[in-house]
Parts: sequence; structure tokens; C-alpha cells
Amino acid sequence: MKKIIFVSVLMLVFACFLTACGPTEEQSHELVNDKTINVYSWWDPAHDGLTGLKEGFEEKYKEYNVELNFVKISSYYQTMLTKLAGAKLAGGSSEQIDVMMLASDKIPLFASNDVIMSLDEFVSVEYLDDLYSSVKAGLYYEDSVYAVARDVTTKAMILNTDVFTAYGVDLPDDDWTVEDFKQICLKFAEETDNVWGYSFDSNPDPVYIWFYLFGGSFFDSENHVSLIDEKGAADGVTFLYDLVQEGGAMTLSETLEYGKFAAAFSSGYAAMISGGLADVNTVETAGANFVVRPLPIGKSGSHQSHTFLNCWTIPTVTSNSAWSWKVLEYFSGPEGQAIATAAGMGLPGSSSADITSWKAEKAYREYFIDALDYPGTEPYPTDVFGSNWQTNFKTLMEDNIWDKSGMTHAELKTELEKINAKLTYILMGGS
Repeated sequence: MKKIIFVSVLMLVFACFLTACGPTEEQSHELVNDKTINVYSWWDPAHDGLTGLKEGFEEKYKEYNVELNFVKISSYYQTMLTKLAGAKLAGGSSEQIDVMMLASDKIPLFASNDVIMSLDEFVSVEYLDDLYSSVKAGLYYEDSVYAVARDVTTKAMILNTDVFTAYGVDLPDDDWTVEDFKQICLKFAEETDNVWGYSFDSNPDPVYIWFYLFGGSFFDSENHVSLIDEKGAADGVTFLYDLVQEGGAMTLSETLEYGKFAAAFSSGYAAMISGGLADVNTVETAGANFVVRPLPIGKSGSHQSHTFLNCWTIPTVTSNSAWSWKVLEYFSGPEGQAIATAAGMGLPGSSSADITSWKAEKAYREYFIDALDYPGTEPYPTDVFGSNWQTNFKTLMEDNIWDKSGMTHAELKTELEKINAKLTYILMGGS
């Protein structure tokens, strides 16, 4: 409900942008001395990654006397929208906002309402060609670039080696399949102990893997139509639902009983979880012994993953767009991405970022880097009302699918059709 309210508030603020608010100062496309560039992020400004980026940028451009101001903001999007509206109302003379962090799933909403600038005049072919293709594809809205990558997340499978050893189950190799995954889960289902093959996170991002591994999608962003009842998507949902019913995967209530999916894994109740580097860091900190494997190979016959991006954008209220771009260019280029990756802020979007030492420190990191460049890796789907779709998808799937036991496949299909109709309405702007 909070996200639904947030989208409504967002649209009201955008209406102010488009109607009641006057124009901002003319943006400068020249590099002028003695300019302060205000960078807004939800990361702690004292984080090594942000301070490293700040110091690196100021060292490179010190002749221009540029100072970067990082601000940690609670309730990030609501606060930023208030600041952006204030700057717009003041005609650009209010608090200057030159660079803003934005999750990639918010790009269509902000871009379509002219809150962030198109970067087409700044990005070069060479710049874009240095990006992993899956990262590059996630920066666009309607054929224009609106963001650059701050950090990237890919998905892989994490396996608890102690659990596999305790129950005499062999670890899979890198070229395992969805069927291999299923059979492993069913082996654990045969055990009388409280142990399961898989614990899944019901949030849309981690659930998405079970859609594309079966050839499905969340929605068609061009036509604003939800697709979760189409064959590929329905096959993925049915696969996961059946696995839960057969005892191979934990129900959501069981997962919560053992402390959420990463805690269930670290405590030895779940043999496998899927996730990104942040999830690996969580289970590693908890002391679990584990290995990483690629996601199991699905319908495509080759390895797949998806990228979720945190991005840097330039708000339209800036009057320093030339300097704003210099910040984006440095932060998201090879040098800045190497700094961010080494500081634990995520994977790089730049394929030429020097992360050799970072990769060598932990062998499992190579799996997440490799996933950036699989031919089948795709960006996480986005739409103007995608955030609202995700909120409702999570709630509807939990209430009507994941925690509803004993459904036949025909009943499951009917539920998916009902949910899909509601989600399509949301993609059209309904609430």
C-alpha cells in the first residue's frame, strides 16, 4: 500500500512539474570554474565507495575547483521529489540538484515526466560500447539514454555445502539444468528432518529468474500489458509452486519461521538460495559454508541471468549539466566503477573496469561477473507504472499463489489469469 500511495504522490508532484511550475534557469553546457556539483545518493556519504569517488573526481578535475556534496536521505524518493519540486518552483535558484541516484526501475516514470534529462547529447558510442550489453540496455527509455550505471546486481545460485554433505547429495556442476535443480530439491524433500532444497524470496526481483528460465516475462512494457499468465511465465510459476507442494522448497511461512530465506540457508534448513552478491555477503557474514553456481540452465539451453541497476541521473532542474555529466562520466566509467566495486558497492557496468584484484580475493565473485556477459542475460523489466506493478505482484502472488496450498494446475491457471488482469490494469495507470 505504501508504494501505491507513493506513486500517487509521485504523479501529483509531476503534475506540478508540468503545469504550475515555471521554467528553470537555462542550463550551462560549458565547464565553468568555481562550480559546486551537488550529488544526491541514498548511500552513507562516509562510505568508502562514495568518498573514493569524490576524491578521485576532485583529483582529476581539481583545476576547476569543484566540490561534491553527498547527502544521505531517509525516505529517499519522497524527499528528493520534494527537493526537485522546490527547485522547479524557484526557477532553479533554490537548492541546486545536479546528480541524483535512481534505481533503474524508476527510470521510465521519471523520464516520461521530464524530471531527469536525456543523456544522448553527452554519451558517445565509445562510452556505450564499453558497457556490458545487458547493462547498456537497462539505461534506455524510449530509445534515449537517461542514466548511467552506479552499480549492477546479477543473480546466481548459492549452495550450502554443509547441508549437501550432511545428506549425501552431490553438488551440481556449472552446466546443471532446471531439471537437475528440481531433482536435488526432491532429494531433500525425502528427508524427515526440517530441511528443504530451496528457500525463495518472494520479492519480484529474485522471483523473476523463474520467469525467464522458462521463457516467460513479467510484462510487455511497449504495450503496457502484464504477461504472467502466458505460457513461459505460467510454466515458471507452476514449477516453483509444485516444488513447494512437494516439499522441495520452503513455503513463505516456513521461510519466515526460520528467519527469512538467507537465515534459513545459513542455519542449515535450506540447501540452496538464489541471489546476488549482497546475499552472498549476508550468508558469509553469518558463517555459512557455501559455493556459488550459475543459475540452472532453462528453456533457452544456455546460461542466463538478469541485471538490476542502481544508476546516476541528471535532474532537469540542474543548471550545471556539463559538470553533472563529467561526474556521471567519471563515476560510471572504468576508473569510477573499479573504485565502487572494490568498496563493495556492487558489480561494474563498465567491461574495462580493472577489478582483477577484487575478483581474485573471492573465487565465487567470478560467477557474478560472468553473468553480466551471458548472451541470455537481460535487464530487469521496467515500465512507467512498473514499481506499482511490482508491489501488487508481490502481494497478489503471496495471497493467491505461494501460500495457497493444494491447487490443481487448472486452479493455478485461473488464479494467474485473475492476477494478470489486475496487473495489466495497473500498468495502464490504474490503482
